[in-house]
Amino acid sequence: MEMKSYKLFFGFEKEPFRMDIDVTEILETPQLNAAKNRFEYTIDLGAVYLLTGEIGSGKSTAVRYLVDGLHPSEFRIIYVTATMGSILELYRLILAEQGITAAGISRAVMCRRIKRQILESVDKKINTGSGRSFTATLGGVC
Repeated sequence: MEMKSYKLFFGFEKEPFRMDIDVTEILETPQLNAAKNRFEYTIDLGAVYLLTGEIGSGKSTAVRYLVDGLHPSEFRIIYVTATMGSILELYRLILAEQGITAAGISRAVMCRRIKRQILESVDKKINTGSGRSFTATLGGVC
């Protein structure tokens, strides 16, 4: 089957597996709804949510769906994707999302910087009254 003919064959008007599918067009499956329930429970607890899955299973789409309802003044979302490297690489990616260059910095220093960034964000929210805070804990990692 030619690449374009599947759209005609199945009657698709748009590309069915786009990466930029609008959140309102995402099919709400029982699995996605279960993930949403766990995500909302995690937010209420102020805990950390981790989503894992096989390549192509819809993790990125699910995350976009889950965070769509979060107000940006209340939550800061940090995307860390496609890391197969060491824990140091993970720390560098997290710090880069915070605008911090971490080249040549030790694991301990990076861990302290990540914790400081989180605590400063939470403290800022508490002191300014800008809504709920979502605290990420790096227990066992740092």
